[in-house]
Amino acid sequence: MNDGRWINRLVETSSPEETIDLGGSLAGELRAGDVLVLEGPLGSGKTVLVRGIVAGLGGDSRLVGSPTFGLAHEYPVHERLKVVHVDCYRINGPSDLDSIGWESFAGQEDAITIVEWGSRISDVLGGDTLVIDAGHTGDTSRIFEIGAQMAK
Repeated sequence: MNDGRWINRLVETSSPEETIDLGGSLAGELRAGDVLVLEGPLGSGKTVLVRGIVAGLGGDSRLVGSPTFGLAHEYPVHERLKVVHVDCYRINGPSDLDSIGWESFAGQEDAITIVEWGSRISDVLGGDTLVIDAGHTGDTSRIFEIGAQMAK
């Protein structure tokens, strides 16, 4: 992922629709095999951003929900690509990943893997990931630091 496609930048959105649009624009920069980590507090727009990414890749954004309780969801975006959306909020560390079948989907050649709360499993992710740090700036406005460093 550190192949020059991602330039560190801050993007502020003022509504969920703008966050979806941001995700759609980021989708064009993602490739099969990429791992994207989304960090930020609850309600900071991480799942809304995923909706935009899935839509931007040609998938059905209505299928995207927070995987906090299911831990992992898979969204087909076209016949040769899927998005695997993982939420590590309830994961205590890399040892818990076996329970969600991490080995079966992490880094698949036909998938883009998006991990919310990825810093909880940073030892497993390695260094070749894109990190987006999301934050609140108001009731409906959010800020996204694209290319942030993952907390260890």
